[in-house]
Amino acid sequence: MYKALFFLVIISLIIAFDSDAQNTEVIYLENPSFEDQPRAGRTPESWANCGHSQESPPDIQPYGGFNVTRPAYDGRTYVGLVTRENKTWEAIAQRLSKSITKGTCYKFSIYACKSTEYISPTKKNQNQPTNFSRGLVLRIWAGNNYCDRAELLDEIKDPVDHSDWRNYEFKFTPEDNDYSFICIEAYYKTPTFNFYNGNILIDFASEIFSCEIPTDIVEVPVEKVNNTKDSNLVVEDDPDNDPLVNNVKPNTSAKNIVIHDKGNFDPQKIVARDLKVGDKFRLENLYFRADSSSVSRNGEKVLLGLYKFLKTNSHLALEIGGHTNSLPPDDFCDKLSTKRAKSVVYYLNRSGISIDRMSYRGYGKRKPIGDNNTKDGQRKNQRVEFIITDLD
Repeated sequence: MYKALFFLVIISLIIAFDSDAQNTEVIYLENPSFEDQPRAGRTPESWANCGHSQESPPDIQPYGGFNVTRPAYDGRTYVGLVTRENKTWEAIAQRLSKSITKGTCYKFSIYACKSTEYISPTKKNQNQPTNFSRGLVLRIWAGNNYCDRAELLDEIKDPVDHSDWRNYEFKFTPEDNDYSFICIEAYYKTPTFNFYNGNILIDFASEIFSCEIPTDIVEVPVEKVNNTKDSNLVVEDDPDNDPLVNNVKPNTSAKNIVIHDKGNFDPQKIVARDLKVGDKFRLENLYFRADSSSVSRNGEKVLLGLYKFLKTNSHLALEIGGHTNSLPPDDFCDKLSTKRAKSVVYYLNRSGISIDRMSYRGYGKRKPIGDNNTKDGQRKNQRVEFIITDLD
């Protein structure tokens, strides 16, 4: 009898643990910084057009069209959304990496501002250029298909009327269902009987994460670089305050370790008993979107292989290192390589690998392995590697 009760308690604890793990899992968006080729009437990669049926797709800015020239907050591009006096509006949507669940509290944030000029012709003005100068609100919808607005999760109450980038935070709990799609919609301030021409710019969307997770664990805050040649660059805050760095054991750093280059990572060819501290492997075919830390779909297959390898070999710790080619400025390379290494750590952690076994570091363009004067060399240099830093 006591033995049966003991097993019931153990099973209950396992179920509770799994439930807590699911409730605190981070949901990642693809291309959260809306990086793509600047152009009119086009949604960025990984996003779908979900605006009014009589409205054109949104615009990837800035490219000078419509007199929108504000630099991006993160990366190089962002999305411009408008409403019109003919009662049409613009919106974008994406399938989530994991469904948000009914009754669970979530947080989400995005940077937004208004362009002082957004010049576009309107039918009411006989196709003459008109400034869509009024501010708009943002609505966050959820559904189970693209453009499905099954439940309004949250919205900005007042129009965004400022021209500087500001972070807007949303907090919501789905009440009616589980949902696998999210829709970000520009809209008029409601209630309204006077539909108007307005614009809103959005950039640098966060992950969607449980209210149980502190915000600073999900993303390290960033701030604009002052007096730089490239006003689009951002840098990380003091790395000593990075929660991921502070949450790992000292021996997961590759500093002062003799490195042994083992070439491309192939878990089928690695013999666990032959591994040594300092062994370095390249994650071949791990690709990111241009100037972004968003992993491509093919790249996720590479990370899945690394996850399975670490799950099987639970005795080792490692450092994830990001590298770039030499084309962008030094600061940009440092920032991008760090973000890419960090995104790999986040992926592995949310898949179940303990954060105590991992650290990350951005090497920028300091350690090239190919000729940066050739396309092939640039491709080789833009890579992610891992170094074994401990073997328990």
